[in-house]
Amino acid sequence: MNTSINTIHGGSRLVFDSVEGITNTVERMHESIARTTLLLAPVQPTRAHGHIAAGVYKVIRGINAGLREGVDRSFRLLPQEMRQAGNSIAETRVVAALNGVFGDHLEDSGNALATPMSLRTPEHALDPTDPGAAVTRASPHLVILIHGLSLSELSWYRKGRTSIGDRLRDERGCTPLYLRYNTGRHISANGREFAAMLQQLCDAWPVPVESISLIGHSMGGLVIRSACSYARGDRAQWLQKLQRVVCLGTPHHGSPLEKAGHAFETAMKKLPYAEPMLFGKLRSAGIKDLRHGALLDEDWQGYHPDERRPDQHRVVPLIAGVDYYFAAASLGRDERDPLGHLLGDLLVRPDSAVGIHRNELKRLKIRPENCRVFHEKNHFDLLDDARVQQQVVDWFGASPGASKRELAGA
Repeated sequence: MNTSINTIHGGSRLVFDSVEGITNTVERMHESIARTTLLLAPVQPTRAHGHIAAGVYKVIRGINAGLREGVDRSFRLLPQEMRQAGNSIAETRVVAALNGVFGDHLEDSGNALATPMSLRTPEHALDPTDPGAAVTRASPHLVILIHGLSLSELSWYRKGRTSIGDRLRDERGCTPLYLRYNTGRHISANGREFAAMLQQLCDAWPVPVESISLIGHSMGGLVIRSACSYARGDRAQWLQKLQRVVCLGTPHHGSPLEKAGHAFETAMKKLPYAEPMLFGKLRSAGIKDLRHGALLDEDWQGYHPDERRPDQHRVVPLIAGVDYYFAAASLGRDERDPLGHLLGDLLVRPDSAVGIHRNELKRLKIRPENCRVFHEKNHFDLLDDARVQQQVVDWFGASPGASKRELAGA
């Protein structure tokens, strides 16, 4: 695998960041032990001991910072054309995984591994000023597919199979495009940027856009709903073209895995010496947003991300006049199987994926006939399972620009 210069540089910076983080963790652990009076043999650290330890950690940080600066300067001397080389498939997947876990940190630290948002075909990124140049035939009916956490547009071609986008192109005449984005950022940040990007796309598309359909897998569905909310507030013109939204395994009311991770972290804080070692605090902002399905800035601004508090995220209603379709997966054999209720698809429970909430005010107003649960399937089967793909194609009806309500009245 030929690894790009940007990935090597970004990876090296992540290593230096890790060394600094480990040093800080060990120092806090050292201080925690030193401050604690042992039950059987009380030990009071001397002032000299504290100064010596602090000096050692300071030297380690200094060496690490010096090496980081030297490496950064070396990479900056390389020609720009070398830094712009494309990523291989394997490299794209690794970078996407790193963005899911550390994406907010990568962006804040200016790391080259931070993935910028882009609309793409399976082969190329679109030129924002001439997006039609990257497609063979520009249809007035656009369908945009948005991947989930720690994934990329390659996830729609899981195991080398035909993607949902390809089927909608061949069977419904749509032009499929794929969003690549940094899944470690806050969902609201990605949603706002995606909303602006959709307006730019419509303004520059070579033919007048007649309809837009959005398909999101997992976190991708939350990014769609966030983008729609911001577009509604900004009165974006593209929202008038939005025909349908399809969410596949989207944790509209949160993911039990992130809730369990946060609960475990909270419990560990109560144990002696454990707090400095809570590497769970390194979870990205995007992952923490999945705790309750946070879509807006107001859901996280002003709160400590690791604070234990009840679900207080704002209710974001579905857009009136848009057809919504929700698909969920379940490990259970049928709706009565307790395995499905307990584990869902391993990451998301069916109730959350179809918008059901015990609080009626938070329940998403979607037609029951527009929801479907696929049994004996896991979270990632929703990307390429033949039955799921056929259901999505059927939800598009005979024409990508006609809603089911229009078809029913024809």
